[in-house]
Amino acid sequence: MNSALLQVRHIHKVNISGMILGVRRLCAAALACAGCALLLAPALALARPNDRRATRGYLRAAAAYTRSISAALGASVAAIETRGSAIGSECPSSLTYAPRDEAFEEIGEEAHKTLIDAGAEQTLTARRTFARAVSRLRWSDPRLAMLVREQAAEELAPATTALPNVCADIAAWKTNAYAALPQSAEHFLAHSGRSESASSALGLLLIALLGESRAVHIARLLMPFETRREQRTARHIDAEEAQVSARLRTVSRAVGVKLAAELGITAL
Repeated sequence: MNSALLQVRHIHKVNISGMILGVRRLCAAALACAGCALLLAPALALARPNDRRATRGYLRAAAAYTRSISAALGASVAAIETRGSAIGSECPSSLTYAPRDEAFEEIGEEAHKTLIDAGAEQTLTARRTFARAVSRLRWSDPRLAMLVREQAAEELAPATTALPNVCADIAAWKTNAYAALPQSAEHFLAHSGRSESASSALGLLLIALLGESRAVHIARLLMPFETRREQRTARHIDAEEAQVSARLRTVSRAVGVKLAAELGITAL
């Protein structure tokens, strides 16, 4: 969930848009940094009843979400392939003579992000259900509550803006003598960038100091409140989401390569 849905062009995070919790526990075990003890230490107080209830609620929501995205995997794959085929058919060779500058990189990013978001649309209901469920949860550790709320917001990011018309944006760029991308493309890329980078000061600090993602930190903060059975459930969730993530990455790369060739370039 991660917004857990991946990065594909540089590779976009397939939460598909946050949609993967995936690697959280594999990384969490390695983060025993004595020098960062104050930042990393879990809540020192014994688990309170509301902490246990919130943790159970989070795991139930995550398990339901994982079942939904697994069931929707075929539809997500088909949506990515269909979107790529539609773009390639609508404006073949449209980038062959385009200048290889920053705008060129951005139009390629727009095309590939469009593929990712097309797949994400197939899991919109699951992401909304997960976000609503976890955004209401509260823990005694305010860091955990804050990071979970941010995760919930990230899950909904792909739903807040319409997919762009990539071919129309390429045509407008060409009409403008390749001087600048149209506002529609700039708006889509700016919104996508804000959605992917939005984080609290704590989230940014974790990444800057430790390279620790929000999902990894959430997983580690949840562990003291989980029973052994719940920890096994969490590992199962992670494994299933990792399989979905791997499949979507593979499809997105393949469709991106094919689309690039159809647009007359070597790579998006």
